[in-house]
Amino acid sequence: MCLLLAFISDRVAFGKRYDKVPLVKYFTAEEFGLTAEPVSTGKYLKGFIYKSAQAVQNGKIIVFCHGMGPGHIAYTTEIAYFCNLGYTVAAFDGRGCNFSDGRNIKGMYEGVKTAVAAIDFVRGKFKDAPLYLVGHSWGAYSALCASYERKVNAVVSISAPCTPSETMQKGAVNFGLPKILAAILRPYWWLINLFRYGAKGNANAVKRAEKNATPTLLVHGDEDKIVGMSKSVFGKADGENITKYLCKGKKHNPYNTHEAERLLGELSAKFSRLSKMNEEEKEYFKTFDFAAATQEDAQVMEKISDFLECN
Repeated sequence: MCLLLAFISDRVAFGKRYDKVPLVKYFTAEEFGLTAEPVSTGKYLKGFIYKSAQAVQNGKIIVFCHGMGPGHIAYTTEIAYFCNLGYTVAAFDGRGCNFSDGRNIKGMYEGVKTAVAAIDFVRGKFKDAPLYLVGHSWGAYSALCASYERKVNAVVSISAPCTPSETMQKGAVNFGLPKILAAILRPYWWLINLFRYGAKGNANAVKRAEKNATPTLLVHGDEDKIVGMSKSVFGKADGENITKYLCKGKKHNPYNTHEAERLLGELSAKFSRLSKMNEEEKEYFKTFDFAAATQEDAQVMEKISDFLECN
């Protein structure tokens, strides 16, 4: 029964596609003055190579690893920030996310496979250019684990969880499962990932970050309820290659301003009952200020860009 419950909850999280949320505004490359070259790894992964039409190119490449949701289009503001500094940004959607193929996203380690495939693609296209990984949440976990499998110049990890089974345990509690039951199910989630991906399926991002010696910046909000401090790579990792930046009063999107995080929380609360809304209630999305909800915290973004520049 425990294995069955673990399997069902795993499929609820990973057994579906993650596409655009209806009525939500996603900013485009054109709105930020970016060029976007469509690319593919040759399998089911698709994405874009972004550049600024105005900024002078610095010859450096960022592979951007997105979090759980409709792919990298939820991070166009951040992609534009790096492009405007002169970086070329390669952003692929994971399996089962928006532009990429796949009936579902399969599992948490799939994000690592996407990051590795993106690195290999970039290495083939841009040869010896300096290469950096930047990821948020699921993407932060993916970036840390991928940097253990492929050599890169540096990693920026924002709000990273530690392991798939621990992430499922925390997520299940957030969705109302009793803590004791979630703790009981954790070994079964571990087994599911073992059968699905082999030994790599339960990769520990803390150990990967500590062992690979890659310069790594960990960014985390001290009020993050999705990836709590005690369950985060930020809270557990330590090493000479690791730099930490704690964002006071920030939640799961610490690169955003406090007001932007508040608006994102308000927006997220609406998602849970989107299918039940009548047309009058859906007017909320038409008047919502999506630009304000994605406004970046200049201090946090500058900390990230300074770290990249130094590596």
